[in-house]
Amino acid sequence: MENKLPLLLISADVSINKKLLKLIDSLQFFSVDLALDSSDAIVKLREKDYKFIISDINIGDIDAWCLSSLIRSDIYRCERKTPIVLLTDTYSERIAEATAKSFGINAVLPKSESSRVNEILADAFSKSLPISDKLKTLSILANEELELNISHLLEDRFHVELSHKAKEGLSQIRQKDYDVIIIDAELENDSALPLLQTIINEQGNLPVVVLIPRDDVKLAETFMLHGASDFIYVPMNPARVVNICERAARRNDFIVSNSQFGFKVKQLEQSEQQYRHLLQAHSQLLSNISSVVMELNEAGQIRFINKAWQRLTDFNIEDCLDKNLMEFIDADELGATRFSNRLSELLLRKTHFVSEEIKLQSAVGDSIWVEIKLRPLIKGGEQTGIAATIDNINERKKAEEKLQHLALHDTLTGLFNRYYFDTELARLTLLASRGSNNHCLLYIDLDHFKIINDTEGHQMGDLVLKEVSQILSKRLRQSDILCRVGGDEFVILLVDTEVNDAVEIGNDICKQIADAHFQFGNNSYKISASIGVSEVDGNATGPEYLRQADIALYVAKNKGRNRTHCYTDDDVESKQQHDNLKWAHRLQEAVVNDSIVLHFQPVWDIKNNCVGYYEALVRLNINGTLVYPNDFIPALERAEDINLLDHQVISKAIKLIEQHSSLHKVAINLSAQAFSDERLFPLIKEKLEKYNLDGNRIIFELTESASLTNVSGTRRLINQINELGCQFSIDDFGTGFSTFAYLRELPAHSVKIDGSFVKDMTKNSADHTLVTAINNIAKALEKSTVAEFVEDKSTFKELGAIGVDYAQGYFISRPVPAEEIAEFRFEP
Repeated sequence: MENKLPLLLISADVSINKKLLKLIDSLQFFSVDLALDSSDAIVKLREKDYKFIISDINIGDIDAWCLSSLIRSDIYRCERKTPIVLLTDTYSERIAEATAKSFGINAVLPKSESSRVNEILADAFSKSLPISDKLKTLSILANEELELNISHLLEDRFHVELSHKAKEGLSQIRQKDYDVIIIDAELENDSALPLLQTIINEQGNLPVVVLIPRDDVKLAETFMLHGASDFIYVPMNPARVVNICERAARRNDFIVSNSQFGFKVKQLEQSEQQYRHLLQAHSQLLSNISSVVMELNEAGQIRFINKAWQRLTDFNIEDCLDKNLMEFIDADELGATRFSNRLSELLLRKTHFVSEEIKLQSAVGDSIWVEIKLRPLIKGGEQTGIAATIDNINERKKAEEKLQHLALHDTLTGLFNRYYFDTELARLTLLASRGSNNHCLLYIDLDHFKIINDTEGHQMGDLVLKEVSQILSKRLRQSDILCRVGGDEFVILLVDTEVNDAVEIGNDICKQIADAHFQFGNNSYKISASIGVSEVDGNATGPEYLRQADIALYVAKNKGRNRTHCYTDDDVESKQQHDNLKWAHRLQEAVVNDSIVLHFQPVWDIKNNCVGYYEALVRLNINGTLVYPNDFIPALERAEDINLLDHQVISKAIKLIEQHSSLHKVAINLSAQAFSDERLFPLIKEKLEKYNLDGNRIIFELTESASLTNVSGTRRLINQINELGCQFSIDDFGTGFSTFAYLRELPAHSVKIDGSFVKDMTKNSADHTLVTAINNIAKALEKSTVAEFVEDKSTFKELGAIGVDYAQGYFISRPVPAEEIAEFRFEP
C-alpha cells in the first residue's frame, strides 16, 4: 500500500518490538521506524514528520515524559499534536490519567496489553486531542482587584475563568469541567459557604480553594470543615498561590493514585515472595519443583506424581498411585461437584482444558486451596491420559477472604459496614417489590454519646461502641442484619418482620441500652438510643427507606430520646421533620440564587407624627412566589439552620439601608439562636464597616421568650450591639408577663408590646389594662414602647392617649419593598 503514514517506535525491548511490529504491520497503514534510545529518536524526529509515536518509558538519556514535552513544544518536524502512546511495565489507572493530562499524552498502555495498540491507533486518529498543560480554574471573586491578582498569579499554569456571583459561578460549574474552583469567602450576601456546600453535594471530587481574610483562623477552619480542599489568606502571598491551587487540583489524583499504587505495591511484594520461593525451588532438581506435576490415566487414576505432592498434602507418594484424583478433593468444598463434572468432560474429550480453584484434603485433615490445571496427553494423535499441574494458592485465598471481610465489615466493631448495608437493603427492596414478605429498617443513634467521647476520649468511646454492638448483636435473630454506618449510628435490617414487631424490637433495644452502665475509673456513664423505623414494602427505593428511617429517628429525638418512632405517610411528626429538612435545603438554594427578599413596614412615631423607623421583614422567592416567615421560620428553627437566615437578613438589610436614604432607621429581627452565635457580632461589625453605616440607624429585635432562654447570653449580645451604636428592642413583650423583673436586667432601648393584647384593646378591658401596665413599667425603666397589630383608627388614638411611643400595623401601612418606601404617605 502506497503513501503509508510514518510511525516512530522507540524501545530497546526486543520482545515487545517484535510483537508491536507484527501488530502494526497487520494494519497496512503505517511505515515503522525503530529507535532503540532517546538519542536515536531525537535524530529521527529532526529529520522526519512522524504521524504517530509509540515509546517505552526508559529510553536513555531522557525519559519518554521529557521527550513528550519536547514534542509538544513544537521543535521537531512532526506536529505538536502528533498522537503519542507510552508503554509501561507497571500500571496505575489514575497515575496514567493524571500524567497523560499533564504531558499531553494520548494513551498510557501497559506492556501486558500491547495487543490493544491497534485499537489505540484507531482512536487517536478518530479524535482530536487538545494539547494543553494548563489546568482550568473558575474564580468566583468579590472584587476586581482580586480578579486581577488571581489572573496574574495563575496565568502561567492555569486557564482562568472569572465570575462575580455565587449563582453565576454555580451555573458555570454545572456546565463545564474545571480542575479547581477558587471562592472568595467575602462573596456578596455571605453566599460563599452555601456555594461550597452545594458544590460538595453535587460534585464531591471537585477541589475548592477559599480566599480567607488574613489571620481569620476560625473562618478558615469553618470552610475546611465543610469540605474545602485548601485556603489562601488575603492579602495573598504570591509564592504560595500557584502551589496551593496546583496542589488542590491534583489532590484527588494523588488520593486515588496513592490507593491504586499501594495496592499494586502489595501485589508486587506478594508476587516477589512467591517468585523467590520458585527461584529456590528451581535451583534444585526438577523433581523438587514447587508445583505438583501429575499424570492421570483415562479413568482419572494417578499414574505419576512428583515429590511436591508430598510436601503439599503430607500424603506418601507411593500410597497415592493408582488412586482416583477425586479421592483427595475436599468433599465439603462447594466446587467439588463442578470440578468432578469438568474432569469427566476432559476424560470424555468434550473439552481440551480445565482450570479450577479447589480445596484438597491433606493427610492431617486440613483443607488446602489449590489451582489445578488439566490438559489431555496426546501421543500418536490419540489421547492417552491427562497431564495435571497443581499450585498452592492457600495464602492468596486467605488474603482474598480477609480483604473481602474488610471490604464488608467495620474494623472497630466487626459488624457489617455501610457498603454491605446498602447492598442488602437494595436486595430486600427488590425482593419486597416482587411480592415477597415485607421487611423493616431500624436506624439507631446513641443519645449523649458525645459526652463520653469529649470527657473520656475517643479510645474509651470506642470501647462503648464495641459494647453497644454486643448488646445489639444479642438481640438479633439469625436472619437479621446489623451494620455500623457511622460514628455512633447503627442500622438493623429485620427480615420478614411486620412494623409492630419492629417497633417492639426497637423499644426492647432502647431499654437494654438505657439499662447498661459504662464505668471509667470513678466516673460512671449512662447513654440511651433513639430509633427510627421504616417499612421496606417494595414501593420505594433503598435510599428512600433510609431517609424515612432517618426522619423517624429525628422525631424520636425531638420527642425526648430513648424511644422508637415509626415513619408512616400520614404521620404528622414525620411529615413536619421532612418539611424542616426541605426548608433548610431551600434556604441554602435561596442564598446561592439570591432569592431572599426584604419588605419594610413603617413604625409610626405617635408624638412627632412621622415615621420613627422601619421594620425589615423577610420573605423567600420560591419559583416566583413569595413565601412568608410563618411558613418557613419555624421549620428552620426546628432544623437548627436559622443562623444562616440571621446572617443573610442582616447582610441584605444593611446593604439596602445604604442604597436607600429613605430607610433612615431599620429594625432587624434576630432568631432565638442569635445569642449563642459567635459569628453574629463580627458579621454585624464587618457589614457596618463595609457599607460605612452608622450603628444608630439599626435596631435589633429579639423576642421576649428568646431573651429569657439565656439572660446572660442576651445581655452579652446587647452590650456588644450597643458598642457599635446600634439599639436593641425586646419583641412580643407580655407573652410571659411574669418577666417584668428581667426587663430591668436587660439593657434594651425599647419594648414592643405583643400584638395579641393590642388588636382588641378597645373592646377588651383586660387587654387595655395589660397594654397600659406594660407601657407604664417600660416608661418607669426609661424604655420607649411600640405597639404592633394596630389595625384601626380607634386603636391608634387610644395608644396615643395611653402614652405609647410608636405604632405599627396595617392601619398605618402594609410591608412594602424598599423601592416603594419613598412614596409612603400616612395621615392619622
